[in-house]
Amino acid sequence: MSIPLMSEKATWLKRDLSTPELLALGYSDVSSTYYFTLGIVALNSGPLLPVTMLLGSLSLWLVGLAYAEFGSAIPRTGGAYYYIRRELGNTLGFIAGWLLSFDQILMIAYGALGTVNYLSVVFPPASRWPMNSVLSVLIIVIVMIINILGIKASARFNLSLLMIDLLGIMTLLVLGCYVVISHGAIMPRLSFNPNYLTRGLAYSLRGYTGIDVIAQSTGETMAPFISVPRAIISVSALSTVVALLLSLLMILSGALTIVSNNVGDPIGALAKYLLHNNMYVSAYISVSIAIVLLISVNAGIVDFSRSIYVMGEDGLLPSRLSSIHGRYRTPYLAIITSSLIAMLFVIPGSVELIADSYAIASTIVYLMTMIALIMFRNKEPYLMRYFKTRSITIRRVEVPIVSIIGIIVYAFSIILIALFKSIYVLVVLSWLLIGILLYLLSKSSRHT
Repeated sequence: MSIPLMSEKATWLKRDLSTPELLALGYSDVSSTYYFTLGIVALNSGPLLPVTMLLGSLSLWLVGLAYAEFGSAIPRTGGAYYYIRRELGNTLGFIAGWLLSFDQILMIAYGALGTVNYLSVVFPPASRWPMNSVLSVLIIVIVMIINILGIKASARFNLSLLMIDLLGIMTLLVLGCYVVISHGAIMPRLSFNPNYLTRGLAYSLRGYTGIDVIAQSTGETMAPFISVPRAIISVSALSTVVALLLSLLMILSGALTIVSNNVGDPIGALAKYLLHNNMYVSAYISVSIAIVLLISVNAGIVDFSRSIYVMGEDGLLPSRLSSIHGRYRTPYLAIITSSLIAMLFVIPGSVELIADSYAIASTIVYLMTMIALIMFRNKEPYLMRYFKTRSITIRRVEVPIVSIIGIIVYAFSIILIALFKSIYVLVVLSWLLIGILLYLLSKSSRHT
């Protein structure tokens, strides 16, 4: 059997993703973040959990609408990195891409560890170190191979597993509502506590990140002008509704304390609390959550590999990383690189550092995206926009309303993170410093 040749000349990616497949990639990415962080958000939000989850969804909607406009007008692989680089220049574009790559690596890591933690319902030793680390590494290796074989196989893999996850969540919501109605809802004391609100928002505004995978995959979509906006709006609506219903169920069933004490598998803890008389159903729900976290491993690899592929192709990182597999047409070196780095994060077997560090970098990039959208409206007004949000004109400058609200929301989110999680901001800044050094070295080598 002959070994497929690698080709340095073939650098295009196949356009074969449909709207349902984009939706599967996006929803698995977004839902995995709030599945993973819901326990921590509940711990910090208290009885205001539904409020903080609803307000937190603003982050998803704002950047999603910006991506929808960019993606419908510029159907190119690269996502926020490409949009920011195009409108704000190479340096800021590189910073955006490098920051996003940090969260994409963390997504791979938390997805693998989260999968193992939720599967401990059927295999208890899986949640203990070093077994959780060994199994997490194995998961990353398997998904890495799937991605090397092709994005189409990866998206179909996501779509089939997504159906299982949605069935599990719907089962929990329906049976949970029945339990609440039959036993009577527990109405919590709703006294306003600003500490609950601010600390909860510090997490929930970062708890819906992940829509980037759709923007990243625009260059591989069959009809991006239609599919990208549809997929983004569908993912945003579905994720917001499911998260809000889950948080309401936790409050009205009296499960808030249980969930807050089980931050590693909050949905599993909720299922056990509500369905203690039916362990098989609660086990199925935990497994279905494990499946969506497994999908997030795949989404993280897709995100990272496409980011590195584009930055390498643009000369901001070593060009070798943009190499395309001669047979499967995938950026195989970037896929392997992201998987190997993520393995380093799962070896300690701890989810706390990942949860506290995750999405800080994305929040900074989303703020930059809001500014880039303003520049896009005014620098390139001639481009056909198949999707466009409303705007206002200030001294002949067209400013999208999404950008105005987004700048306020993301700046507020960064302030909250700096106040409550300053140590993790330093972790992200350290990653950024490494990237800037690599960028300057790469830039210097190109001029010599």
